[in-house]
Amino acid sequence: MSKHIIVFCEGDHDIAFLTRILLIQGFTFYSKKVKDFPPPLNELYQKNLGNKEIKDYEFKFQRPKPKVPYSVLTKGDTLVIFHNLDGDANFCRDGAKSIVDMYLNLNKENIRKIQKYDKLNYRFLYFLDSDDQGVDTRLTNLKDSLELPTLNNHEIYTKDDYEVGCYIFHDEDHDNKHGQLEDILTKLMKTNNEDIFTGSSAFLEDNPLEDNRQKKYTCNIENESYCGTVQFKELKSLISVAGQLQFSGSSNAVIIANSDYIKKDDMLANQHCINITTLFELEATVDN
Repeated sequence: MSKHIIVFCEGDHDIAFLTRILLIQGFTFYSKKVKDFPPPLNELYQKNLGNKEIKDYEFKFQRPKPKVPYSVLTKGDTLVIFHNLDGDANFCRDGAKSIVDMYLNLNKENIRKIQKYDKLNYRFLYFLDSDDQGVDTRLTNLKDSLELPTLNNHEIYTKDDYEVGCYIFHDEDHDNKHGQLEDILTKLMKTNNEDIFTGSSAFLEDNPLEDNRQKKYTCNIENESYCGTVQFKELKSLISVAGQLQFSGSSNAVIIANSDYIKKDDMLANQHCINITTLFELEATVDN
């Protein structure tokens, strides 16, 4: 029986990292054109692509809308479909829920159409940074949002006729399990690359900028100004600086996806990667 694992991520860095974990577990890229996806997914995605807006003033014309998959992997009869929610705020609002409803409605429509295709079997997975809230608080907020009686990291739960699971990225060395994906990534990347990361860290320390210059700068014919919040994130910048030695001008997502700073054996031995892998194993379930 085929399985559709729908994955919600805060951004493309998460997707790049999760993809690397899955590739060493035997998953491969699903390279079919949208029109050749199995029905009814092909019709659904073609419809959503047709509704896509191009906002070139935000320089986001290459980024899919949340309801259009960012990328897809496959293994056997399983499809892993990644959705980029572009930030954590969309997890506890309507962003993720609207996508869940979008998929569940396909089965409802199928019943009304006297079952034109087999029922789609879903598992919805949520990946979030713990940030300053800590893992427990993140889990509680997500549990309440999903209306589940309980929710733990890297466990799968049955709800109604689908499955749900999550992983909260955190620094395992922090007492309250605060942190983010970059805490995991930098520890993986520093292995056997200490000199490179020491030098990259020194560069960041030697070239600090005042807070105002770490905000978005805009200018036009009438004025110029800084606006918004400070955008500097030390660990993101550290990965970027070190990554430019390999992939000049590339984004962190490209670096995470392609750099040999992250090795197969290190991922296979890393407890975060091991725990994340269990979320994609079809037989691991906990009934609610």
